Amino acid sequence: MGANAVFSFEDIDLDVLEGAQFVHCGGFFLMPKFDGPDTTKLLRLAKERGATTTMDVLGMEREGMADLILPCLPFVDFFMPNLEEARMITGMHGPDEMCKSFINAGTKCVCLKMGERGSLVVTSSGERIRTPAFKVNVVDTTGCGDAWSAGFITGLSLKFSLERAAQLGSACGSLVASGLGSDAGIVDLQATLAFIEHTPTLPMDD
Repeated sequence: MGANAVFSFEDIDLDVLEGAQFVHCGGFFLMPKFDGPDTTKLLRLAKERGATTTMDVLGMEREGMADLILPCLPFVDFFMPNLEEARMITGMHGPDEMCKSFINAGTKCVCLKMGERGSLVVTSSGERIRTPAFKVNVVDTTGCGDAWSAGFITGLSLKFSLERAAQLGSACGSLVASGLGSDAGIVDLQATLAFIEHTPTLPMDD
């Protein structure tokens, strides 16, 4: 676990929040001292200072997952678990019902990553967006979820619509899957946008 085992709120230089457009919390459930109240404290401060807050998780199933993460969600603008992580937290199996449970817990938007099935974005205002994954030769899926989140946040920073941001996220995840390692496949934004225009997508189940 390394430094993640002891990382806490006190280790954060809060000056980095000044002027930040986005604050992303990744790897929830792998930072035992930071997960929970420390995370909530940071996200609350980030929102008070005007940032858009985003959160991804990296969970292995255990007791009390919901109790740990749900109090954070009122301070999360975009919550980005994958399908299996959402199942472990909620105990549910339907993508829409899982998204609804996170919306009810307070987040404004859920971005549910579903691998080759693409992604599902659901907002508190009732918007529902399905985005397919792209057809690539899969080499290694390490880091695909993080790449999706990074692409989506980049789209938000460029003032893309939610649908276009999710499409960019899917492109980033698909590109990373096409190479070896968690940072493979992506060259730059221009090449990724070209990939979107010229690459077929996989079928979606709904």
